[in-house]
Amino acid sequence: MNAEELRLEVLRRLHGVDNAEQESGWIVSRATAIPAMEFFFQKRPLEDTEIRSAYAMTDRRLNGEPLQYILGDEYFGELLLKVGPGCLIPRPETFGIVETLLPQIPQNGTFCELGVGSGAISLSVAYAREDVKVYGSELSPDALRWAQRNLAAYGFKNVEFRSGSLFEPFAGMQFDAVAANLPYIPREEKPHLQREVRDFEPDIALFADDGGTALIRQAVSQLDAHLVPGGIAMFEMGAEQTRPLAEFASALPFLAESMILKDCFGVPRFLFVKKI
Repeated sequence: MNAEELRLEVLRRLHGVDNAEQESGWIVSRATAIPAMEFFFQKRPLEDTEIRSAYAMTDRRLNGEPLQYILGDEYFGELLLKVGPGCLIPRPETFGIVETLLPQIPQNGTFCELGVGSGAISLSVAYAREDVKVYGSELSPDALRWAQRNLAAYGFKNVEFRSGSLFEPFAGMQFDAVAANLPYIPREEKPHLQREVRDFEPDIALFADDGGTALIRQAVSQLDAHLVPGGIAMFEMGAEQTRPLAEFASALPFLAESMILKDCFGVPRFLFVKKI
């Protein structure tokens, strides 16, 4: 069996899985170290270990496990990040936070991410802006290990991750910019989520009380103490949280402005605020 024959067999087994055509290629490529674009030209017989590896990954996928956990990594912008159980998988829409905030952080400024997860947002800021000092907090020990692993892989000298919830590790500190992709899914929605999200990604990174707004409200209310005058902050949320959180932010006397921004798919996704 060669690589293309193995891909077709994996594709057959993945029948019913969304995006099976692409996923079969990614699985076989990872199992054989052959780029998917070379399958038609690589006719060497595969080793039994390569075939078994591909089938083992296929079985995990059929059990509902996210492909990113199976492969062990996911791209976020230009960075390839290690991900696995205990860590929220970075989504492309979240990169809107990076794109929006990067040009607005002052030279030699400071940036803080609340709930770093894999470290995707913080590391992307550090990658693009060596002049910015980047801080991040993470309550989950499992997620913090993934963030530290990704930081070690890239070796950025301008990043510091700390254990704790929201601003707890940063008492008395203020920042030019703050960002967060905090849990925002209402708990009652759990039964209706995709199996790979519901059964595999960590609850602590997904669900929040008060219709999904509780943690974001808490973080926004603490910005007065942790943003410099004129500082900015951006929070990801679901479309159903945008109106109540925008109303909440607009009523805070220390904020000069607040607005809802759309993500790369045109969906209302982010609360952007600026301190007086």
